[in-house]
Amino acid sequence: MMQTFAILGVMCACALIAFMGLARLVRGGKSGLALSIISGLGAVLTILIYAAGRPFGIDPVIAMGGALLFVLPTLVGAGAGALLGWMLRRKDDRRI
Repeated sequence: MMQTFAILGVMCACALIAFMGLARLVRGGKSGLALSIISGLGAVLTILIYAAGRPFGIDPVIAMGGALLFVLPTLVGAGAGALLGWMLRRKDDRRI
C-alpha cells in the first residue's frame, strides 16, 4: 500500500514540476523554449517505448517503467502547463 502512494507521489511530482515550469515559460513569452522542451520529452518517451519492444540495449521493463512512471506524467503536466500559460497570456494581453 505504501509503495502505491510512493509511485503516485513520484508521478504527481513529475507532472507538477513540469506544469509549473511550462506555465511560467509560456506566460513569460518563451513559447519556443516551451515547445522545445515538450518535443524533447516526446522524443524521450518515443525512444523508451521503442526500446521496450525491440532489443535496443535497454532492459524492456526498465524502459517501460521509466516511460510510464517519469516521462509520461511529465509530458502530460508540461502540455497542461503550456496550455494554462497560453490562456493566461491571452488574458493578460486582452487587458491592455
